[in-house]
Amino acid sequence: MESRIYGDITPEIEPRVAAIGVGGAGCNITNDIYWADGSIDTIAINTDKEALKSVYADKKLYICKEVTKGEGTHGDQGLGRKCAKIHSEEIEKAIADYDIVFIIAGMGGGTGSGAASVLADIAQRQNKIVFSILVNPFSFEMSRSKIAKESIAQVKAICPMTVVIDNDKILTHGDMTMEEAFKAVNNSIQSFISQQKRKTTEAFMAQLSNIGETVPEESSVDLRDNNNGNGMITDIL
Repeated sequence: MESRIYGDITPEIEPRVAAIGVGGAGCNITNDIYWADGSIDTIAINTDKEALKSVYADKKLYICKEVTKGEGTHGDQGLGRKCAKIHSEEIEKAIADYDIVFIIAGMGGGTGSGAASVLADIAQRQNKIVFSILVNPFSFEMSRSKIAKESIAQVKAICPMTVVIDNDKILTHGDMTMEEAFKAVNNSIQSFISQQKRKTTEAFMAQLSNIGETVPEESSVDLRDNNNGNGMITDIL
């Protein structure tokens, strides 16, 4: 069986995109994306039951309720990793239908720091285009900074297309309140996701049109080389 492209008519095909917030900070950012961009699906994953209730997302995964009793990991990244692994099948199902995923997590705590690398591994094994957007704690948060450094290294080892945002950048915006500065960070993340979605869609359509008039059903289009992702660390503020 074949699908055909006739003349100059281009089929309306776009990759499916999901923004996945992991942990408190990641879910808060995903909440903003939920309200700002209806073309991107949102998934919120957390071990903290009340925090998860407080955000909006197209899908929510409450993980490890038997272990954490809904109270989160209390900064234990090992527990965050364990929780994600316990619920790996649920995570696999939740992200199965997407072509591109953006994993968003704050570093230095428990759930985001521990679960982000597990989620990145699951998405990579499903052969998706995977971006990780990781938020560094403030440099004066010494205990969190050490955890963050280890966790970022773990994610980067799995996901080359990793963006790291330093919270210290917020302190340089002296004319903003802290709330306004955090909002600016969230807006920058939303803008980055929208740009990457557009670039990837354009690359997808370009490759599809180059395949030729007749496209065998078995044909596949691999876009990962179009994202310049070798060890990408980008300042998006």
